[in-house]
Amino acid sequence: MFGLFIKLVLGGLFLVFWYKQRSAPWYAWWSASLFLASAATVLFATRGFAADLFAIGIGNVALIAAFVCNWQAARVFGHRRPFWIPIFAVPTLWFVVCLVPAFIENTAYRIVLSSLMGGSLLMLAAAEMWRDRAEQLPSRWPIMVLFSTFAIFFLSRIALIGVLPFPFGALPMQSGSVGAFNLILFFHTLLITVLIVAMSKERLELDQRMKAQTDPLTGALNRRAFMSRGERLLRRHGVEQKPLCLLFLDLDQVAQRPIRSLRRRRRADEVRRGGSRQHPADRFPVPDRWRGVLLPSAEYDLDTGAPGRGAYPSSVRNGNGQCRRRDSANNGQPRYRLDRDVGYDLYTLMRRADMAVYAAKRQGRNCVVLAVSEDAAPAPLLAVAV
Repeated sequence: MFGLFIKLVLGGLFLVFWYKQRSAPWYAWWSASLFLASAATVLFATRGFAADLFAIGIGNVALIAAFVCNWQAARVFGHRRPFWIPIFAVPTLWFVVCLVPAFIENTAYRIVLSSLMGGSLLMLAAAEMWRDRAEQLPSRWPIMVLFSTFAIFFLSRIALIGVLPFPFGALPMQSGSVGAFNLILFFHTLLITVLIVAMSKERLELDQRMKAQTDPLTGALNRRAFMSRGERLLRRHGVEQKPLCLLFLDLDQVAQRPIRSLRRRRRADEVRRGGSRQHPADRFPVPDRWRGVLLPSAEYDLDTGAPGRGAYPSSVRNGNGQCRRRDSANNGQPRYRLDRDVGYDLYTLMRRADMAVYAAKRQGRNCVVLAVSEDAAPAPLLAVAV
């Protein structure tokens, strides 16, 4: 009765959460899972007073449907569409098998099938959580562990059929066995519920941080995030004396194709969309149409004038040229102007690259220009405009 009360309360809370936050449909799915589990508890309690087909057959229909909803909730949390067919097909399969007298009367048969169904559905829920592990939510990993241990608990009943009393095995029920079984169910249900709420809150906070740091149109970093991450990146490269490039891409119309190309080829790059703000000390304008790309460990051969390891401006220019041809724009050959070090300072890099943008325009656009340096020291660090 205590477990039933807790499941009803938690199901009601999830329903309220979903009502207040319709953008989180997984709350509704987990609410349905808890309500179905509550219905199963009530039906199981009628055993001895009602026919086995009602108490055991329909009771397990509700329990298996709860596991299916739990799996679908994990899918929906990962922004995937739910599978509607298993919601009806899996519980229906159980009920059809229960219509066979030899099955409904045999405890071992019922334990094997119900444990296989329940354990498999819980493992599917854990797998859905695993698929989205790239989304860094701290509560995701404990939930995966709980789903997995819950599944192992159900599947282990198959091996314990002839060893332990019901509901752990198929031996005659003993005093306390049902209570111990329900305590294990209650423990997993409560912990999973708490972690689901925590994980949902973590996602909301992550989304808010992303919205504060990215441009809603392109998904690229905004100025604040670009400057913050860029300065950390330059400090690290400065200490290690590694080469690094800053690209300014002056894209009048089409921007997405070259940016996607860079992201595919260099996962560590920082990409940002330009804004109209100025740094108060340098006072250099940043037009709305450019994109900035930081290329860690990218370098050029300053002696031969050829692009070296990590040099991608020509591929970006070619990709941009393909887009421009649709607008009948000029698609000239890339020209490289190689210069000197501008230092591991992001504002200096941005000022030089901004100057290179206008130099590229004077050379006829659709070309690569390396930024002009004010000193003569050979250097691995370049600012590039495309």
